[in-house]
Amino acid sequence: MPRTSIVALKIAYRSITRRKFRSALTILGVIIGISTIVSLMTIAYGMRTQVKNTLNEMLGAGIIVSSRTSGVDIPEYVKDIILNVSGVKDAVPVITTMANVGNQPVLTIGINPKDATRLYRVSLAEGRLLNQGEKDSVIFGASTAATLGIQVNDTVTLSTQMGGVGKKFRVVGLLRAIGTGELSIGCFLTLDAAQELVNRKGYVSDILVILDDPNLGEELERTFRTMFEDASVVRQEELMRQIDRIMNIINGVLLALGAVSLAVGALGILNTVMMSVHERRREIGMLKAVGAERWHILSLFLSEALIISIIGGLIGCGLGLTSVYLIQWLVSMIGLNLTIPLLIAPDILIGAFLVAISIGLIAGLYPSWKAANVPPVEALRYE
Repeated sequence: MPRTSIVALKIAYRSITRRKFRSALTILGVIIGISTIVSLMTIAYGMRTQVKNTLNEMLGAGIIVSSRTSGVDIPEYVKDIILNVSGVKDAVPVITTMANVGNQPVLTIGINPKDATRLYRVSLAEGRLLNQGEKDSVIFGASTAATLGIQVNDTVTLSTQMGGVGKKFRVVGLLRAIGTGELSIGCFLTLDAAQELVNRKGYVSDILVILDDPNLGEELERTFRTMFEDASVVRQEELMRQIDRIMNIINGVLLALGAVSLAVGALGILNTVMMSVHERRREIGMLKAVGAERWHILSLFLSEALIISIIGGLIGCGLGLTSVYLIQWLVSMIGLNLTIPLLIAPDILIGAFLVAISIGLIAGLYPSWKAANVPPVEALRYE
């Protein structure tokens, strides 16, 4: 049995190399399908990891208490009430809102500088951090600043999306990233400055609750829901699960796009093996005449499909990873300050390679079965 398989692989390889151009086109179809899946899934995996890492470090909390209306209407003194609950290590009031710089909406976070440096791993690209109580200064994310053409020491006008003339701020720093996820936020203000901007002195939009023990999260969530019936109380784990659900939907869409390319590759293999069976009918008859059984013929043509899919799968996996680098380069060339993360997941590569082998065997099964069932006398008469 092993010797027969080796012989079948050798004959199949000889058949492929004898028809180089047709085989190359078939392999190219597999390469395109596999590389598309690998590149899309690698980008999706990197984005998922980036978002989760960034949220973990940005939130820095086990529980987030927010306004149900998404407005700035939680009294700041609620922080002191939360701090008196057993199991709470710290509570940080913040304002998260959208502000306009000209006509451009920018995600704006108001937080006390001491809380920010304690919660977040901040990486400055230029300038300095905010000082406590500073009301006329702002820090922009580097990518947002580049998009808006803003530099350190520039003066910008922030206005809320509810209208108004807005307020002028001096740009004192540019943030390279927040956390290991390297996500650049729109801009940071001190909490006092953000409250003045939205005209809600003494109120915040969210309170980040840091726990003594992460295992207390579910219990404290119930406690806060009872204490603050009009507020939205969400555990960080639940937020991560929601992110996972969203990313799973995105992965499904990307897989569907890749499946179209794979279908083209499968049809290419089917066509190539069918043509090979048609051209070698006399050879099939001779093999059967000297005692070859059906499974010998079946393995012969399946081996041809297998070799094509293996070559296409290996090259496709490598080309898929290379494509991510190419996408990164193209994004930087056209001036978009967007980080396309590249995190290589072995299970994506292994899965893509197994898919390549599977489509090769499935696509080659029908023509191989047809070849195995060709009557010897009819095959020998074939010219």
